[in-house]
Amino acid sequence: MFKRTVSLLCCVALLLLLPLGALADTTYTMTGFDGDDSEHTWESNAFFTRMQARTGIQFTYNEFTDYDKWQEAKDAMLTSGDLPDVLFKAELTTAEQIACADAGVLIDLKPLLAEYAPNLWALLEAHPDWLQAITLPDGKIVALPSINELSPQNAMWINQDWLTKLGLSMPTDWDSFVAVLQAFKTGDPNENGKTDEIPLSYLGPWDLKFLAHSVGLVANDYNIYLDDGTVRFMPDQDEYITLLQNLSSLYAAGLMDTDGFYTADTLRTVSDSDADATYGVFFGPNPMNLLTYDLATQYALLMPLTYNGTQVYRDFNGSIMRGAFAITSACEDPAALLGWVDVLYTEEGATEAMAGIAGEDYLVDEDGTWNYADAKANSSYILYDLTIYDTGTMPWRFPLDFYRSYENKELMSISQQLTDLQKYLVTPFPTAYTLTSAQEAEIDPLQDALGRYVDESLARFVLGEWDAQDADTIAAYKAGLKENGMDALLAFWQGIADTLVQ
Repeated sequence: MFKRTVSLLCCVALLLLLPLGALADTTYTMTGFDGDDSEHTWESNAFFTRMQARTGIQFTYNEFTDYDKWQEAKDAMLTSGDLPDVLFKAELTTAEQIACADAGVLIDLKPLLAEYAPNLWALLEAHPDWLQAITLPDGKIVALPSINELSPQNAMWINQDWLTKLGLSMPTDWDSFVAVLQAFKTGDPNENGKTDEIPLSYLGPWDLKFLAHSVGLVANDYNIYLDDGTVRFMPDQDEYITLLQNLSSLYAAGLMDTDGFYTADTLRTVSDSDADATYGVFFGPNPMNLLTYDLATQYALLMPLTYNGTQVYRDFNGSIMRGAFAITSACEDPAALLGWVDVLYTEEGATEAMAGIAGEDYLVDEDGTWNYADAKANSSYILYDLTIYDTGTMPWRFPLDFYRSYENKELMSISQQLTDLQKYLVTPFPTAYTLTSAQEAEIDPLQDALGRYVDESLARFVLGEWDAQDADTIAAYKAGLKENGMDALLAFWQGIADTLVQ
């Protein structure tokens, strides 16, 4: 739900103005994954109808809404030889892109982009890091990205209503954060007379490591970060030990969800608007991912806690999500399909993909805000039949300026808060690299062993199984980092980093 604007290049602008009759209708086959939560039906969705009206291109569809089945389908493409023309919302990992390219399943799009996808190519030329991020080690581009300049973050959301009821200010550092959590636990802020408040909700070690910002640390999923050209391993830093001690104290004080290491989002999700709010602080892209609309409006984004006078927070996704769109070797006219998808990398095309036709599907008010036509009466149509952007990974440049002018004040507020978070975001390690198959084979077992040890150790410290205050226990933990391959992992990533900074 987030991205910006691009002017149409003249050639595509002319294409979009052509009447439908001037374009030859051609049918292609499309396969893709619309997301586990999808309620869309591609065959009847108005997004594809609008795209056909613009381009004259139509599809037969094989839509997946179960990720495991989609994974099986992708795996089968490597061996069956039975290929669609295009993979849409493809969710292709870098390893899959390399394997499919090597097997001749996917074609190299890079030589075609400048001529047949000029809008996307202009974006990539303006952002060389985006171009590098989607380029495979052999120089090929076999999958196009989703571009999102206000990309989803695993942000912290705090119950603003509870703060107001208890007369509390927004916490700004670790000490004030702990004080607020303590007040949430004892002050009955949901006013139901029960001690059912969960001051800090989280999903396992992954969420908790986002709190490393409170001690000045930000790392990626390999637990590494780049420090003036040197790769560091966050779980080996003294500040990280402080984090372990802080979290252990929180848990011992009853300020953390006792099920945090065992639960899942599906179990935490609240679907009853009449339910009492029980979460004080939780992590997620926005409150509506976990709560009903009415409950979600109680929450505000908690800005990063200050440590030694600075505020930092991990940039989770960056602007690029790889692997959203690919053309297979079965396609007889790749140029036509590149022209089709290139529409989505324009402001006009992306806006239409999101909201439909101005004056018909959405209305613009005098103040410049917009809303879907008959939004309340046709809510099911809007959610399921008008567009497909809200699930899966769209190949496009999200129309951020248009999205920000949506007249719903709560959604506008969330968007603005996420925008305000941007200035604190840090990319721990450069993302403009792609590992070869050999490199992935080298790093995966290292990460598997060391990552598991780090996460299990964090849980043991938080739960009190290991004493985070005991020097001998900490020394044994650090020895375990080395035993599980920390030095080899650091050496590997230092080699990658050195190639990126040359």
